[in-house]
Amino acid sequence: MPALLCCSDCGLMMQDLPSAKEIHCLRCGHCVRKEACSIEHALGLSIAALILFVPAMTLPILTFELGDTKQASTMLSALYYFFDDGYPELSAILFLTTVLAPFVQIVVSLFFYLSLSRKIKPKYMKLCYRILYHIRDWVMLDIYLIAILVAFIKLSATSEVIYGAGLLLFVFLMLFSFLLSRCLSPKKIWRAYHDAQ
Repeated sequence: MPALLCCSDCGLMMQDLPSAKEIHCLRCGHCVRKEACSIEHALGLSIAALILFVPAMTLPILTFELGDTKQASTMLSALYYFFDDGYPELSAILFLTTVLAPFVQIVVSLFFYLSLSRKIKPKYMKLCYRILYHIRDWVMLDIYLIAILVAFIKLSATSEVIYGAGLLLFVFLMLFSFLLSRCLSPKKIWRAYHDAQ
């Protein structure tokens, strides 16, 4: 018996077509099912994010010039400044959401998708899947990027602010991290796990 899909907008029931990449509701046009990215695609995103991670955290994001003084700030130096200025809780939250959670997501994804792409059943499959599922709520690179842009707008009125190479790498890291979270498809992952040896 063929599987049925139900449109969440209008409630129309329709037949699932496994070969179709996307299925849209015939009545309202809402996307009912969209094929998730492949295991190899997710592995490529994991590798790209890992390559970008260290430079995005250590290269200057913004450089402030006020008179003769120049101050470059990186992600890690911002955490130190918050801690040094008497905000250790804020520094810890920023470390958790912008450094630790993205790093764990990238490393676990790399281990997870590398094993599945080589048709090897990863050890601790359930633990890896749970980590990936729960940690995506803690990766808040986009919120930190908004804070950087707000700081840029506020500080550009009083001093000259120059974009650094770290900002571009940070934007790409945020995009890859977001796409990596979107690739987490339980159906595709468990199918690949059962196909592996």
